[in-house]
Formats: sequence, C-alpha cells, structure tokens
Amino acid sequence: MRTPQPVPEVATGTLLRLAPGDWSYGRDLTPGTAITVTVTSVRELPNRADEWVWVLGHRPECGYPHVDRHPPCMEVRVAVAALSGGQQAS
Repeated sequence: MRTPQPVPEVATGTLLRLAPGDWSYGRDLTPGTAITVTVTSVRELPNRADEWVWVLGHRPECGYPHVDRHPPCMEVRVAVAALSGGQQAS
C-alpha cells in the first residue's frame, strides 16, 4: 500500500479556487465545474489511503470574515495536491 501525501496546513479563511479535477464530490455542486470555497477546516480521515480529504467551508457569497454566523455551508472532497494553492483572506 502506498503512503498518502502529507496534508499541508490550511488556515481558516483561506480561499481555495478549485478546478474541476481538484475536487470529486460536494453536495449541491455541479460536477465538472470550477468552485471556490473559503476554508473553515480540513478533515483528514483516519487511515487515509488515498489523496483526498474533506474541506468544510463557505461559499464566497457568505461574506468572510462574517461566516461565523452560521455553520459551514459546503463540504467538498478535495485533492490533497490542490490545498497548497489557496490564498489567505485579508
């Protein structure tokens, strides 16, 4: 079995712009499209054997930094390699 790629640190508030190949599943998201998510947390599953993690966050229209007014509205399965391309929100 192959050792999974380490998951980079992703700060709360990081804006991820994900190409269609950077993510594989998300509720209420259209497959094969680019998406943007403001990260609240990254959930690495125990015994992770692949190159994917779950990212919880908000749609940009939620208005970060005021997203603490409601729980994360997005949960998307993201390729570990795509996590290093985020921008910290200012």
